[in-house]
Amino acid sequence: MKKHIYSLFVVLLVAVFMLNCETGDPLIKPIQAGIDSKDYQTALSATDTAIFKEPTNPLGYYYKGVVLGKIAEAEPVVSKRKPIYDDMRSALEEANLLFDAQEKKSAEAENVTPLILNAWSIEHNEAIKYATDDSAMATVEAPLELSIAHLVNATTINPDSSLSFDVLAQIYYMNSEFENAASALTNVIELEGSGLASEYDRLGSYYFLSEQPDKAVAAMQEGLKLYPDSTALIQKLADGLFQIDRTEEALDIMNNLIDTDPTNARYYLVVGTRVYQQALTLSDEQQLIADKIYDLERNNGSKEELEALKKEDAALQAQIEPLTDRAEQALLNAVKYDDTIASTFNTLGILYQNKASSLYDLRNQTNDNAKADEYDKLAKAEVQKAMGFYEKATELNPDNTTYWASLGRVYLLLDMREKAEEAMNKAGL
Repeated sequence: MKKHIYSLFVVLLVAVFMLNCETGDPLIKPIQAGIDSKDYQTALSATDTAIFKEPTNPLGYYYKGVVLGKIAEAEPVVSKRKPIYDDMRSALEEANLLFDAQEKKSAEAENVTPLILNAWSIEHNEAIKYATDDSAMATVEAPLELSIAHLVNATTINPDSSLSFDVLAQIYYMNSEFENAASALTNVIELEGSGLASEYDRLGSYYFLSEQPDKAVAAMQEGLKLYPDSTALIQKLADGLFQIDRTEEALDIMNNLIDTDPTNARYYLVVGTRVYQQALTLSDEQQLIADKIYDLERNNGSKEELEALKKEDAALQAQIEPLTDRAEQALLNAVKYDDTIASTFNTLGILYQNKASSLYDLRNQTNDNAKADEYDKLAKAEVQKAMGFYEKATELNPDNTTYWASLGRVYLLLDMREKAEEAMNKAGL
């Protein structure tokens, strides 16, 4: 990663010759004398005098920019250079405006851009060094923060450098400052007029990492206007929509992806997992209603309220069953097209274990012994399915203690004591 950044972003120093110009202007001579003697504060005062006496003379502003650049370069605390560079930039911008108004431009007019590029390249290259060079990084306490400070200076000097903003975004990311990374990359896209698909992809990632899925969605939508066939952007858009509870929109996107790539196991896994989460949310609501029904029946509650709750329970069940079936089929398709993803098997284990739990509840609620036996058999069959999928999950990911704990509980349900103990030990329980 470090070598990659270095090879992409190192910038050659620009030779600057702006101080080679001599002038006979009596207002400028003391400025040049201060620069030559490295008495920059005296030189800076002389620039203010020159500007005050001849406010339309670009040389006062030009040399003020030169002096401020020298002062910034001499400032040992990198983060303290930014306001100096701000003033330098302002002085040189004013000088350029006044140079443009001259009938015969001063020789110094040709040196404004090289002056800016020289200061920019120094700061930019120092930033690269502290982000990529192990020997340089070892010499300071917080190399990435120092690199960021240099890049902030570089972008202050040259705010049109998409290169420096792009590197800044990457260093912010390396330093886990994800919101700042997004801000820097946004500058890149704005400077370029329209970003690359990969830049919108990165921007979405930064927003997700900074816990701003709504902004990730907006970024993906913007990117997809330019790159409507980008699968990476489409996937991130779906992920963002799931996170901001626009589930149906996200599922529509995922189903379209499945249509274009019907053997992609991960698409089925996303759909199965998200649909099953919907089913589980409704199941939680149903459990609350079941608790209320139990209390009412136990305490001879209102028959009208009881009937209303039972209707609500039936309505929820009518939603839960097709969602569970849809999730199950999607997850089984995921297994069909890729049997190496542990989380797919674990999710199927959860699904079948929950099915068994619902059947056990029905068994416990009925007074009909024949029905109770039937529910018990059906429940055990679902537990057997759950066991098989949990076993596969632990086989694929033997270090996942959650998988072992789930498997251990299923073994207990099936009265497989020794295996349950072994699984619980592997779960660290």
